[in-house]
This record gives sequence, C-alpha cells and structure tokens, in this order.
Amino acid sequence: MQPSLSDIASNPAPIFVPRLLCQRPELAALVAETISTWSYAEHALGRSVAAMSQGINSAEMEDYIREWRLPERLKTVRRIARAEMPEPYLSLFLKVLDIINTLGVRRHAFAHGVWGAVEALPANLLLVDPKHLLRHWGAANDWIHAFSEGGAGAVNPFRPLDNQHIEVWSETDLMEEVARMNQAYELALALELLASVDKTASLNARRTHAHDWLLRHPLVRP
Repeated sequence: MQPSLSDIASNPAPIFVPRLLCQRPELAALVAETISTWSYAEHALGRSVAAMSQGINSAEMEDYIREWRLPERLKTVRRIARAEMPEPYLSLFLKVLDIINTLGVRRHAFAHGVWGAVEALPANLLLVDPKHLLRHWGAANDWIHAFSEGGAGAVNPFRPLDNQHIEVWSETDLMEEVARMNQAYELALALELLASVDKTASLNARRTHAHDWLLRHPLVRP
C-alpha cells in the first residue's frame, strides 16, 4: 500500500496543477511510461479477441473496441475465450487474465488521478483520486453560496485536504510500477499466442511454448 502524505510530512501544503509534472520531468516520464505500457497490454488483449473471433469485423471485436472500461472489456475477452478456446489453454488463459486485471488496477489511478507535488518532498510526486478534490471543492462552493446569501454558513471548508487521501510516489515506487506494467504486457502477448488458432505446425509450436512459459511464470505458478 502506498504511503500517504500525512504519514511522511507534517503540515505540508500540496499543490495540484499540471505544470508541476513539467518541473519534475524524470518522475513524470515514469508516470507516462506506466500509462502507455498498459495501453500496449490492452492492445495485445484486443488482438487475442481478434484471433479467437476470426477477425476485426466480428461483433465480438467491435464489443471490445466500443467498451473502454476495463471490467467490461475483460468480460468480452472471457466470454469469447470460454466459447472458442479448448483446454488446457482455456483455464490458463482465464487465470492469467485475472492476473493482468490485478496488475492494471494502479494504472487506472495513474491515468485518471490528479498529480501534484509538495515543496517538502522535492523527489516525489503526489497522487490523489479526483473524487476527494471534487468533494473538497464542492463543500467550499456550498459554503461560499451560503455565505453570499447572507447566512453564516457551515464550518469553514477552506481547511487542508485530508492528506490521508494523498499518495506519495518516489522514483523507486514509479519504476516498480513500470515493471508491473511490463509484466502485464508480456503476459498479454503470451495470451495472444494462446488465442491463436492452430493452422500451422509453427503456430502450434508457438502456442505450446507460450503455454509452457506461462506455467513457469512466477506470477502464474502456484
């Protein structure tokens, strides 16, 4: 679990504006690499769908393309795999798909969270779920409206955001996340081979190799 800002710094004043990523480009590059590598993994999963459903023009492939939310995309992949893939490949395919899903959880936060920084931690970036920022500013706007209407308002909302909601990311943390995305991509490429139809002896050998490689993978084996 990622440490929170309140665990690391006392009385910090975090700032969340886009220019801060430009001021820490080495860290920002790792954030971008995490997001983009996961995109390659999703692309490889899409190629699995194309392989199992016999092409880009299939209804199944269109379902995958149309649905951008990961849980719904994975439902499409699982449905097609159960319909098209024989054992022993199917069980392994579904197991690895669950592993990829777990690896991709943080990427969602990276892509849709809000990044910031704090002067007290010059070698780190901060990450917060936007819902916490929106609730904070929503409460502030409610107070402003009540005050402008002549009321005393509720408790002044212009207090610091709860720093328990703000994650602190170091360069090491970010590099580890990049490594996890690379694992997800490698696993997705192996699933693409499992999904390929046995039309030639060469392809069948690649499929068998991918199956054996996955069974030996440290994230897959019991």
